[in-house]
Amino acid sequence: MNRRYKNVEQKERGAVAVEFALVAPILIALIIAIVEFANVYNIQVSVTQASREAARTMAITKDATKATTAGKAGAPSIDASLLTFDYSAATCPATTPASTAVVTVKYSGSSLTGFFGTTLSVTGKGAMQCGG
Repeated sequence: MNRRYKNVEQKERGAVAVEFALVAPILIALIIAIVEFANVYNIQVSVTQASREAARTMAITKDATKATTAGKAGAPSIDASLLTFDYSAATCPATTPASTAVVTVKYSGSSLTGFFGTTLSVTGKGAMQCGG
């Protein structure tokens, strides 16, 4: 009687190995996709924060160099050299009514795993009323 149970266990061992071989690639792809999505989300949040900080500084100081420095400091978790700042809409005249300083920040870099593509292009836009 024990002999019959041994044969069944050995057959099931092979079935488990085959099932694992079928499911493992799907699980690994899912884990890689989660990691890549988390990385892109972190970059998006950082770029948005950089644009907010740059717009805030531009609205107060009206100095693009200070705004760029503040924007890069506002995104410490990503490579600041990959950020480009556009101040074309960030005009803050001294007259009333107060206008809005709008700063667009673009990030162009490589992806973490290459699962969804090799390059990333993320844009963030920040706006702040001139004069604080």
